[in-house]
Amino acid sequence: MSLRAAIIGLGNISHTHIAGWQEAEGVEPVAGADVNEASVAAAAEKHGITGYADWREMLDTETPDLVSICTPPFLHPEMTIECLERDIHVMCEKPMAADVAGAERMAEAAANADAVLSIAYCHRFHGPIMKLKELLDGGILGRPLFFRGAFCGITNMETNHRGVMAQAGGGALMDNGSHAADLYQYLLGHIANVSCRAGTLLQDMETDDVAVMLFEGENGCFGEVLVGYSMPPQFTEWRIAGADGVLALDDYMSGPVRFWSAETDEWTDYECDTSLTRFQRQFADFIACIHEGREPRSNARTALHTQRAIGAAYEAAKLKGVPVAL
Repeated sequence: MSLRAAIIGLGNISHTHIAGWQEAEGVEPVAGADVNEASVAAAAEKHGITGYADWREMLDTETPDLVSICTPPFLHPEMTIECLERDIHVMCEKPMAADVAGAERMAEAAANADAVLSIAYCHRFHGPIMKLKELLDGGILGRPLFFRGAFCGITNMETNHRGVMAQAGGGALMDNGSHAADLYQYLLGHIANVSCRAGTLLQDMETDDVAVMLFEGENGCFGEVLVGYSMPPQFTEWRIAGADGVLALDDYMSGPVRFWSAETDEWTDYECDTSLTRFQRQFADFIACIHEGREPRSNARTALHTQRAIGAAYEAAKLKGVPVAL
C-alpha cells in the first residue's frame, strides 16, 4: 500500500516536494493546503491533488501518512509538532524554525514521537558534497585547518517572506547560510563558537541581504560562510584546507571535487555521482527511514545544532566586533 503524502504550503518549493513524492517509490501525493486560493488552485490543476484552504481540515479529511511542510519558518513548529502528535511523518523545509526556541520545541516533539522528522537540508544529498564527505572521512586532508563555503547570488527578496523578520527570522544567513553551516557540520563536525557580520546593504527589506560568518569547529578547524541575495554568483566558492592539501569544488553543481596534494604538488580530480538529484536522494532516503525505523541524515538533532549556530551568529552580528581607533 502506498504512503499518502500531503503538502502544507503551496509556494515555489512545494512543487519540488510534490514532484519528489510523485517520483518516490511507494508514495502518492494526495492533497495540499495553503491560505492563498490561487496557489491551491494552481497546485490542484498542475499536480492533480485535492486542495484545501485549512491545513488541519486537510489532515482530518485525508489522514496522510506523511506531510511536507513548505511554509515560512515561523509556522514550522506549530505544524510540525501537531503532525508528529498525530503520528504523521514530517519532512519540514529548512531552516528548522524562525528562532532557536521554535527549533527546540520541534526537537523535543521529535524525541517523543514515533513518527520520523527530517529537516530538508537537501545539500547533504548533493553528489559533489557526498564525494567531499567520502574523501574527508577517508582522511585525505589530514588535520582540517580552514573551511570556506560561499552561496552567492542576486535575487530580489523585497516582497518575499524571507525579507520579513517575523516570518523568516533572518535573511540570507538564515536561508542559504544555514545550508552552508549545516554542510560544515555534515562534513567536519559541530561548530563551537561564531563571529558574524550581517547587514541589509542593497535591498529594501527587514532582513540581511549580505552576511559573513566566521567560526571555529569543535575540532579546531576555522571556518567562513559567506552568503548574499545581493552578491554576484561568481563569488561562490567551496574549499577546505588541511595539513596534507586542499579540497576544492569549483563547479558546485556537478563537480569534480579536486584535491591538491601538499606532498606531490599536483591536482587530482574525483568525479561525482550526479545520476540522481539531491532532491531525489533526499526523498528516497526519507522513505527508507520510515520503513527501516532509522534516523534521517538531516534530522531534528542536526538541524537544531545548525539553528543554534545561526542564532549565535545573529547575536554576534549585533555586537559589531571590537572598534578600531581611527
